[in-house]
Amino acid sequence: MFRHRGKVREAQQEQDVYTCSGCGQVLFRAKYKFEVGSGFPSFWQQVGENVAHCPLDTYGRQRVQLLCSRCRQHLGHLFDDSRTPTGVRYCINATSITLDLEQPT
Repeated sequence: MFRHRGKVREAQQEQDVYTCSGCGQVLFRAKYKFEVGSGFPSFWQQVGENVAHCPLDTYGRQRVQLLCSRCRQHLGHLFDDSRTPTGVRYCINATSITLDLEQPT
């Protein structure tokens, strides 16, 4: 199902960040992004407390919903993933984030 099966490594874009498309808050560093082949941007770490984790029990299964801590926009979901340094994968809706090439991290 997923093309990426090996351990995750940091990307090269160390200064770039992904911000919330709703309010502009910094959510993820580009160096924490990795490809899993799911079609959704995936990250293995968030910036500070800028991503809120909310338990979600819908459609007969339990998940963790991710929200921007400032504007509460839905970002995606959190999944366990043993390939990452943190043991989790932030599966993010691409329209909820914006790549910011100029903001220092």
